[in-house]
Amino acid sequence: MQCHNTNMKHKLIFETPIPCSVKTLFDFHANTKNLPLITPKDTNVEILKLETPLKEGNEAVLRIKKGWFSFVWELRFEKVIYPHLIVDVATRSPFKLFRHAHHFIEVDETQSILRDEVTFSLPFEPLSLVAVWFVKKDMQKMFAYRHQKTKEAIVSRVS
Repeated sequence: MQCHNTNMKHKLIFETPIPCSVKTLFDFHANTKNLPLITPKDTNVEILKLETPLKEGNEAVLRIKKGWFSFVWELRFEKVIYPHLIVDVATRSPFKLFRHAHHFIEVDETQSILRDEVTFSLPFEPLSLVAVWFVKKDMQKMFAYRHQKTKEAIVSRVS
């Protein structure tokens, strides 16, 4: 994981090699039925609205419950380039800015790299800067889980 801070924007990068084709990796992430498989146990995600098929400009609305917190997360798919990239941007969330780029990088026909780049800023910065460390720690934990579960699910389907 890498971290970068620029003008109250924080960027995190998570990368994991996955033993599958880049198309398999893209299709896994584009299939919303896989969302519960890669969601940490302490988080409940309910899909309230999702425009399909996945394409630029489509929107999704999720209800997320994590611990005592429950909130609606609305996002728009800013960019979809099959089979290499999905970028979603929150239009309503607890964040001031939240942009998530899912990169599917081809190594060869049987190996890919899953790379998630998250750029975020919190509301009320600089007052909320004290919370950035906790948010980054939580995201680290969540993406480690998501990447591990993605790898396990794909490996179990391939073998």
